[in-house]
Amino acid sequence: MNRAIIFLVLLAGLAPALAEDAGAAAKQIDGLLAQDWQKHSLQGNAPASDEIFVRRIHLDLVGRIPTHEETVSFLNDKHPGKRAQLIDRLLASEGYTMHQFHFYADLLRVLSKGTYNGDAGRVTGMSYVEFIKDSVRRNKPYDQLVRELVSAQGKAWENGAVGYYQRDRGMPLDNLALATRIFLGTRIECAQCHNHPFDQWTQMQFHQMAAYTYGVQTTFGIYSPAFNGMFALQKKRREKAGTSTDDEVHLRQAFNEMIVPIKHAYVSRNPMQLRLPHDYAYHDAEPKSVVKAATLFGAPAEFSLKTNPLESFAAWLTSPENPRFTTVIANRWWKKLFGMGLIEPADEIMDSTVAANPALMEHLRRLMITQRYDVKAFLRVLCNTQAYQREVTRQELAAGEVCHFTGPLLRRMSAEQMWDSFTTLINTAPDLPNLPLREATDVFLANSRKLGEALEHLTPEELLESAHVTSEIFRAHAAQFKVLQHQIAEARKREDKAAMSALARELNTLRQAEIQTADKNIYNPAVLKLSPQSRQTGEGYRKIEVPGYMPKDFGAERAAQMQLFFEESKRFGFPAAQQDVYVKHRQDMMRLWPRAAELDSPAPAGHALREFGQSDRDTVENANHDASVPQALVLMNGPMLAGILNPWSQLRLAVKQARYPDDQVEAVYLTLLSRKPTANEKVRWSKAQTQGVNQIEDLIYALLNTQQFIFIQ
Repeated sequence: MNRAIIFLVLLAGLAPALAEDAGAAAKQIDGLLAQDWQKHSLQGNAPASDEIFVRRIHLDLVGRIPTHEETVSFLNDKHPGKRAQLIDRLLASEGYTMHQFHFYADLLRVLSKGTYNGDAGRVTGMSYVEFIKDSVRRNKPYDQLVRELVSAQGKAWENGAVGYYQRDRGMPLDNLALATRIFLGTRIECAQCHNHPFDQWTQMQFHQMAAYTYGVQTTFGIYSPAFNGMFALQKKRREKAGTSTDDEVHLRQAFNEMIVPIKHAYVSRNPMQLRLPHDYAYHDAEPKSVVKAATLFGAPAEFSLKTNPLESFAAWLTSPENPRFTTVIANRWWKKLFGMGLIEPADEIMDSTVAANPALMEHLRRLMITQRYDVKAFLRVLCNTQAYQREVTRQELAAGEVCHFTGPLLRRMSAEQMWDSFTTLINTAPDLPNLPLREATDVFLANSRKLGEALEHLTPEELLESAHVTSEIFRAHAAQFKVLQHQIAEARKREDKAAMSALARELNTLRQAEIQTADKNIYNPAVLKLSPQSRQTGEGYRKIEVPGYMPKDFGAERAAQMQLFFEESKRFGFPAAQQDVYVKHRQDMMRLWPRAAELDSPAPAGHALREFGQSDRDTVENANHDASVPQALVLMNGPMLAGILNPWSQLRLAVKQARYPDDQVEAVYLTLLSRKPTANEKVRWSKAQTQGVNQIEDLIYALLNTQQFIFIQ
């Protein structure tokens, strides 16, 4: 029986689960937990209040605290099904896309600037980021997403999924080790050099798995036939004419200038055979012998260099029959919502591994399959469980102690949740797309695709002639370049910063002249040839409008956002004369304080996100959740606090709407903690006022720095 038939039989056997609504499916999970509690003489935590729930569900599904308006609206809603309705609304929001992007970015070590410098790295990295966000936005099934990543080939601007292999460019063995860790929860990297000391995997098995993906090519290369033809043509001319070394150097510089936009932006597969390392020391094969591909466990996967082993490997990897693929992702999502996995560590599963609740783990695995790897549907079920909607467990588990999930574990916000919660205090509509940033990304990627494909359309002869013309400016600047570089080196020795700066400006002027020459002689003519309807609207190829290569028009979305802000200004009672100013302020705040997902991944070193512990994306799930002094300094001395205390911030507007001082205090608590102050907190605030701490800003600052604000309860 082939794999497709087995999968259909499996689905047919579990078909009733497909028809169940989230509430009924959630009850099954609660039942399994209740059985475990009874067995261990435990009780579930008390049900969480609406105040706790509204804050928790916003943080878990859209990565931020709710606004004052969202909190008050939910607390005042008397509908018995309002929690399920809120879950559905958040899952359908753009905030969900922005927050869940970080889940994949941490797993896949996403770098929006790529693993190399320059525009080529940005094309690959940004295309990869947009591919992941679009996949989340469209709720692409998880198994499909992984198949597209693992089988990815082509140009970055055509298929952003190639960023998966470009992230580990030139390191196919490392990529395979990471793939098994991320998608199968299995650590086999030790077996790359020797048999695994703590698990069953051998060095031979590692290389047998790696044979499937070994042919992936991500290293430096020119994929365009025209460019390859250009180099061949130049070689023939050089051999015939006997050009000088200087001529060759300047022409090579021109070549390099021409290929900058399309370097490293391509993934292909060569029919390469993997061989064992030269120092292979085991008796089952000789060093340097060809490795026969084989899977670690589960059903075998086909392998043929004549077809595409990547596709068969991707099919094996994501199959519901694979004993670990579905278990790993179900466990990861459970951990994200409950604070700990049923299996820990989540990425170090062995044959001896036993889940904290084996029956529940198996149920979640089957649920993911019956939901056809629909992540939103899976999360909807988990969020509707009574277990998720209970108060948190505050006791810290001792090492080796089994967690029985009588409620979610008390967790500290991630760096992204903290940042996005701070920006929510500033922005009145925190889930709105940041149009200036998205437009800049779209324009950049559209221009990159336009130029890359334009260069491909040129013949080798056209490319070579353009390179010869461009090489003349390199020849003209060569001597001056050497002088300036020598002078900069001397100024550096003297530590003469003023001289270094002036010389660097001169060097940059020469560099800009070379770029303009490349634009004029190479890029512009190439882009204009893409279509008879091409139209030059300014200097440079970026100002050439080509049908089919135009960036998205964000005009309608921009108008809709402006209208929303105008309506806000009326609702907040701004006079007509101030409404335009208010709209401009809202647009400025969105630009200055974007959501974490709109920024580079990761944010630059020194950015508040990094101080809060954002992963540097060097290794899998490398975020830091510990508190630190720099985090406190960010809130004490950074510009963020000024944005939060701005009279037109979301927080301050909520306070402004309150009529009396007590109502203003209540508005602060509702906005920051999604609840009203307790009687004791009111007394303590009154006492603080008698001691000179009497400004509403003081209360805001104090609450921002409490554990209650930065923890998910």
